[in-house]
Amino acid sequence: MPTNPPAPEISIFIIALSPRHAACVRNSGPRAILPHEPRTLAQSNLGIAAICDLASFSKIARLRYHVRSFREVRVNHFLRWLSAAALFSATFLFSVVISSGTEGGGGIRGFQPARVEAERTLEQKFRDIPDAAHAESNLRHLTAEPHMAGTEASHRVAQWLQEQFRSFGFDAEIASYSVWLSQPREVKLELTAPESKSLASPEQPYEVDKDTFDARAVAGFNAYSPSADVTAPVVYVNYGGPEDYRELDGRGISVEGKIAIARYGHSYRGIKTKLAEEHRAVGLIIYSDPQDDGYVAGDPFPRGPWRPMSGIQRGSILYTQLYPGDPLTPGVAATPDAKRIAPADAVNVSHIPTLPINAQDAATILQNLTGPQVAKGWQGGLPFTYHLGPGDATAHIKLVMDYQQRPIYDVIARLRGTDDSQWVVMGNHHDAWVFGAADPGSGTAVMLETARALGQLARSGWKPRRTIVMCEWDGEEPGLIGSTEWVEANRAELESKAVAYINIDVGVIGSKFNASATPSLKELIRDATREVQDPHSTSNRSVYEVWRERATHPKDEATGTARPEPKSETPGEASLSALGAGSDFCPFLDHAGIPSMDIGFGGDYGVYHALYDDFYWMKHFGDPTFAYHAALVRIIGTIALRLDEADVLPYDFTAYASEIARASADLASRAVQPGGDPAAAKAVSEASVQLTAAAARAAQALQSLSGSPLTPAEEAELNRTLAAIEQSLLSPEGLAGRPWYRHTIYAPGIHAGYAAEIFPGPNEALERKDRAAFRHEADALAAALRRAADRLEEVARLAHP
Repeated sequence: MPTNPPAPEISIFIIALSPRHAACVRNSGPRAILPHEPRTLAQSNLGIAAICDLASFSKIARLRYHVRSFREVRVNHFLRWLSAAALFSATFLFSVVISSGTEGGGGIRGFQPARVEAERTLEQKFRDIPDAAHAESNLRHLTAEPHMAGTEASHRVAQWLQEQFRSFGFDAEIASYSVWLSQPREVKLELTAPESKSLASPEQPYEVDKDTFDARAVAGFNAYSPSADVTAPVVYVNYGGPEDYRELDGRGISVEGKIAIARYGHSYRGIKTKLAEEHRAVGLIIYSDPQDDGYVAGDPFPRGPWRPMSGIQRGSILYTQLYPGDPLTPGVAATPDAKRIAPADAVNVSHIPTLPINAQDAATILQNLTGPQVAKGWQGGLPFTYHLGPGDATAHIKLVMDYQQRPIYDVIARLRGTDDSQWVVMGNHHDAWVFGAADPGSGTAVMLETARALGQLARSGWKPRRTIVMCEWDGEEPGLIGSTEWVEANRAELESKAVAYINIDVGVIGSKFNASATPSLKELIRDATREVQDPHSTSNRSVYEVWRERATHPKDEATGTARPEPKSETPGEASLSALGAGSDFCPFLDHAGIPSMDIGFGGDYGVYHALYDDFYWMKHFGDPTFAYHAALVRIIGTIALRLDEADVLPYDFTAYASEIARASADLASRAVQPGGDPAAAKAVSEASVQLTAAAARAAQALQSLSGSPLTPAEEAELNRTLAAIEQSLLSPEGLAGRPWYRHTIYAPGIHAGYAAEIFPGPNEALERKDRAAFRHEADALAAALRRAADRLEEVARLAHP
């Protein structure tokens, strides 16, 4: 097989069309049955039509990300001229007029024509089953009591879930692990100067919602905070991110020896604690500012969905950006006999106390801070001018935490397929900080209704082609523990069998569909949402149409969550973001290399991790009729059935290669900075070219299967090779400084937590200005891209036996 692809012959045509005719072309291109049509410019003798539309302009310059050949200079010269002409005249639309690999004309990506009708019939039978009333009943049961990880209440939930899956016809078992967990014994906060006042007040109960009076609700605390007793002056650090500490440094203010107070938002709370620790603070207070998820955004609970002044966001501060899961068993399952490190040696555990408080307690501290007035963008929503401090304001934190080995309970349910050598895996967690109606109950209610519908199909005579594995994780909230331990325990089998992982988590908090995924699965998600009607649409529009409209007309709105809605990657397409962290897809993608997705319906959600995330909130604000719960069942069921029943697994590696090509171009442009190495970046670009060409050849070969199906044995080998391509992108030694993370393309940002870092190895080396590390990580990345290209060349060979 060639290691350097031949330079592509490229023909470019410019066609000037009216806005009406351009729209017609965009919306009526040829449609393919199999999923692997070429989508890039790397294929030889490829013709391109640039449709210039005076109504809109797509980023023509993105062409250059795909053109990396011996003729690059000549093509880029033309592209610069084309971009300048477009910007001078008006706005334009660029469209590549080749078959995009989307389905249409009755076809379904991944299916031979003879099997499409049967698949559509099966999917429609499935989509006719989900019942909003069933989802509501599920959620009412799941929110009957607080069920934090490590408690007997969480065990009761797991046992009930096991019973439910078994009643639907699944083989269901409970996998238990022994993990190091903390629970609060004493939580104390007081202002000691310039006045004395006791803080850390509890959340206020409301008569309209009886659950808010439940004495079993745990006090506001941050899991994995150490016990401590500290008194110190207070400094306000805004969101507590790297840029905030740079601002403080520039103003001559240090948090060393002081207690930092930060507001929630913009990053994972564990990042806030780690940065405070690195800047030598003796403690951290995190509060919910009404500007971010309270009355500034809208009516607070119980009048509206937003956080009231007494609402507290619980949550973990485990340094999951270093490694998630049980802190004492990194990389291995936390079985009772596992070898454990000492707690003092767990690098993902904080050494400074961290405490979450509500906005009313934060106001008491903040309005007593003196010192300079805050910079623009640091002012929150409380009704006074914010100052940095420290001044005379002094606080006292006392935390007594009870650390023990505690059991957690994963529920693993299987609907056995004809071929048990391939698995479609779905998951959500069942543990909650309190009642957890939205997080995670809505996702679990959807999972149960999906299982009921699949079980009903099975009872009617259908047998899955591949085995469907449905998982309910425990211990997600403290640090993705249940999923991480199960993946670590079963990694070899998962790497051999799992074709995809579908994650839900916060399933429904409104009507705005959103998703994140590995690029190979993004179009599959779009296809599935085209099949499901949006419950609130008055014109029978699909979920996809409503989603796409929102992506093409974005609004800057508060959501109350730490995960921002993704921006559209391609004009006219519904947007999907890259997978970062913060949920159970992390061990599947980042550690085991399983193609993954995370989907749900978003909305106004100000009660994240609060007492008020209960059934009352969901029934009044999140999804009162549970219609979007049923819609999500139809979407994930359609995705699962297409992954399960496909002749050829419906991955889109040309889209993956396209995203890698864009990231490679960005890395090359940044490699001239201090700490970079243009030669190392060039090696990545060359490997990206190889990957793009291999993806195009594989796509062309797979498309030809429509007319010449493979034998069952050939098809099985082809699918095994396709499923293993994601694992080719793993680094055997892992990322520098955090070897648990093995994926060379995506990892949670070291200073973001939830958001994804693209090409994390070299990009983080650039941030550190570490040229040696940049070279090493760029070499590992280039090697991974070459491995993936070789697998794709193997796919092309297998598709033409």
